[in-house]
Amino acid sequence: MDTNHADRVNLMTNKGQTIEIRLEINPRARRISLKIDSKKREAVAIAPHRKFKKAALDFAQERIDWIRSRLDELPAQQLLTIGSSTPLRGELHLIQTAQQGRSVYIDDASKPFKIMVPGKADLAPAKVIGFYKAAARADLMRHVNKHAKILNVQPASISIKDTKTRWGSCSSKNNLNFSWRLICAPTFVLDYVAAHECAHLLEMNHSPRFWSHVARCIPDVRPAKNWLNANGRSLHAIGS
Repeated sequence: MDTNHADRVNLMTNKGQTIEIRLEINPRARRISLKIDSKKREAVAIAPHRKFKKAALDFAQERIDWIRSRLDELPAQQLLTIGSSTPLRGELHLIQTAQQGRSVYIDDASKPFKIMVPGKADLAPAKVIGFYKAAARADLMRHVNKHAKILNVQPASISIKDTKTRWGSCSSKNNLNFSWRLICAPTFVLDYVAAHECAHLLEMNHSPRFWSHVARCIPDVRPAKNWLNANGRSLHAIGS
């Protein structure tokens, strides 16, 4: 065990592999626990106080092979670089360099459709993410407005976030937040998440009444929920 750095520790698996563990001190935690941060692709040992640091690391060491297997199961990172393929509204697009223009645009003249990115190649990932965020905002505002009208509600604001785990959330002040990566999913999935968060403007829970509000917008949510269960982790790996 290497404890040279206060917040990161190297632990050894039974097969001699080294795994770096991030130690997180969280006073709100009730007990020592472990989690896999899929966005940063690392394991996190959580302790409620620094005095439990060794116990948290021992806890991680006892479960080191489980940690290794969970990290191995993470989907490969999908970088938004020139030449790579990435989904947009559920359909794969090829990222290519645009020879002219100043803005990212879609070339849908032939398949695969292309995301055309002007400028230097090393700036392409940031530009594609910016393009995705703008597209996500436009699509989500349209779908939120549709469902808000059905439910007779009005969100205070709509924000596009770079969230780690949630696809959407609704605050106590009626602010709706969404992951920009929803624009990568098929439109029926984004539509479901928009309806889900609009329903929270009426019910801040997942009670039968809440789901009845969702059903007023989308009678059958199973296809979207199943799609997210099957593909959500891969979606979170895009642009990480």
